[in-house]
Amino acid sequence: MFKKRTLIGTTLAAVATVWTAAAGHAAAQSSDPVQYIDPGTTIQVRTTQPVDQSSLDGRVYTGTVEEDVRDTRGRLAISRGATAELVVRRGAQDELYLDLDSVTVNGQRYAVDATRHPVANNGMDVKNSGIGNNTETAKNVGGGALLGTVIGAIAGGGKGAAVGAVTGAAVGAGVQIYTHGKRVNVPAETLLTYRLQSGLDVGVKDTGYDRNGSHYHHYDGE
Repeated sequence: MFKKRTLIGTTLAAVATVWTAAAGHAAAQSSDPVQYIDPGTTIQVRTTQPVDQSSLDGRVYTGTVEEDVRDTRGRLAISRGATAELVVRRGAQDELYLDLDSVTVNGQRYAVDATRHPVANNGMDVKNSGIGNNTETAKNVGGGALLGTVIGAIAGGGKGAAVGAVTGAAVGAGVQIYTHGKRVNVPAETLLTYRLQSGLDVGVKDTGYDRNGSHYHHYDGE
């Protein structure tokens, strides 16, 4: 009887050791940031500031990621609550667009770096070219290549996508939303759904500056 109990105790200890090691390995893996978030990934962002612009000035607006985002391998890439940066850019037909600029997760900033991956549309692949990422990325993005396309928008804390947001205007909670046009007007607490046109690299530094209590990014043509 004593030998049987000893055997069972030893077996359980072995199982516990294996489980602990496996759990530790999984935790170590999950702590490693995903290096690249592919084009086509959908990211929902809720704005925390109102946006009302009819010209370019590089001002950065903040939002929070509404839902967890996973990469093409099913790994958690962006956790819910991560900070998102939005900027107004000039795109097709000389219209203004509220674009997704970056997402910061556990201190790791994801953004476009044209020296590592090509920028969609007007961007060119300058990977390994030796050109500084700040200048080259600004040039390509400033040339009308948007990082993310708004495929849905709804105001007032609702969930889902409002019909009509693809063309830049949507009605939610009695509020008119313009995500692109001659003027961009998006209230705080608006839920925007972006589909990435360009992938996001990890570890891209923020080279912006602060002015009068707001944060700004440099842009092509300033």
